Amino acid sequence: MTHYAWTIKARGRQDIKNVTTLAGIYDVLRIIDLPGFAPPEFVTMGAEISDHGHYTYNEGGDDEWSLIWTKVDDAPNEG
Repeated sequence: MTHYAWTIKARGRQDIKNVTTLAGIYDVLRIIDLPGFAPPEFVTMGAEISDHGHYTYNEGGDDEWSLIWTKVDDAPNEG
């Protein structure tokens, strides 16, 4: 199962940093209810995701937020 180290930054909020699967990133984005949030293409389930990258919503705007991620593990599924 692939894991990513990631950081979410949003104006007026403390940065959120974690290491989770792609599903974990999506869950956090959904729970914190950022403005304009509709899952970016790379955060939807079953999509291919780059080993690392950066996404910014409404760059320069009052409700700007960003997600930065880096692949850290591609371990086989346990079970």
